[in-house]
Amino acid sequence: MYGDFRKILPGNSRLDRFLQMPPGDTTSASQPRITLNDIAEHAGVSRATVSLVLRNVPSVATGTRRRVQNSMRVLGYVYNRAAASLRTQRSHAIGLIISDIANPFFAEVIIAIEGRLDLAGYVTLLGNTSEDPKKEDRVWRTMHEFPAAGLLICPTLRSGNEPGLVPGVPTVAFARFLSGIDFVGTDNAAGAEMAVRHLRSIGHRRIAFVGGDPRRSTGRERFRGYVTALQLLGQTVDDSLVIPTPPNRAGGRQGLSQLLKLAEAPTAALCFNDVVALGAIEALYQHRITPGANFGIVGFNNVAEAAQSHPGLTTIDTSPANLGEAAADLLLQRIVTPEAPIRRIILEPRLIVRASCGAKNIVDRGDLPSLIEADQALRSPHQIYSVPQNEN
Repeated sequence: MYGDFRKILPGNSRLDRFLQMPPGDTTSASQPRITLNDIAEHAGVSRATVSLVLRNVPSVATGTRRRVQNSMRVLGYVYNRAAASLRTQRSHAIGLIISDIANPFFAEVIIAIEGRLDLAGYVTLLGNTSEDPKKEDRVWRTMHEFPAAGLLICPTLRSGNEPGLVPGVPTVAFARFLSGIDFVGTDNAAGAEMAVRHLRSIGHRRIAFVGGDPRRSTGRERFRGYVTALQLLGQTVDDSLVIPTPPNRAGGRQGLSQLLKLAEAPTAALCFNDVVALGAIEALYQHRITPGANFGIVGFNNVAEAAQSHPGLTTIDTSPANLGEAAADLLLQRIVTPEAPIRRIILEPRLIVRASCGAKNIVDRGDLPSLIEADQALRSPHQIYSVPQNEN
């Protein structure tokens, strides 16, 4: 079997030793590491040429580069990036720290970030904190020790309302604000206000706010938009209609079930995010209430599942993909110009109307013109704008 391989591969003592190993020994700890000299001997070039190919220096001839790369594949060479980073003081890895990887919003953000960084030649190192500050500390420290060339982070909640993280490499926070560094987020207050005004425009008067944590920046901002919209519409805020819960399906089920026990229950709810909204829809079905027909639900983020739910989930589109790409781009800029002024990039949200809010009932009653007018007034294409760092 081995003889056939030797006929098509140039002779090499290191390769011969590899082929003579019995099955199961190829990953032995005692197996010698393939070196640049081995590659050079196999490809018939100098060690310096192999080094130039590894560093992607453009002066190497195309044919020579291909021959070296082929030898690397044949010999099973694995580039020791950590050692290269020590020599050059440069890493080609970016740390990405997520607060809740189970949330589909973050899945879409991760895909967008990884795609943009890959185009720039970076590998993404992913860490999930599960909303645990101690775990976040460990992941944060490990990313710095690696070291990563930069970090992207959605911080978790800490006591005192301020994450205790001091960046040692270029860092960008996204989705949740972290003072002192670049930030990419969404105009959460405007999105929440948009949702409440829409619910009012289709007849709802008692509108609840379900989910989220007022100690987090996103929770505060979305709740502020909810309050602002009610006040502008001439309503006072009923504390019994505000139910903070964990930002997951269980939180949505729990919060909505609690609201339905009120003597004067609401007729609609703005949920902290789409996952909470989907949990709220489950609670409505459990109480034999038809979402959209007997109770209005609006989510936040417009994750892929929102369009597939039953009924379709009306939501505030924060464009997770755009947010991820913007965060990656801002970090790449920060790596190139570390002394540049701190930037904040805010994406404008838009309302996506589906059946869960009760809009279909308006159409069925023949009130379509007013619904279209209200909807168009609340929709806008995604825009990105920067604001000074000292604005809050």
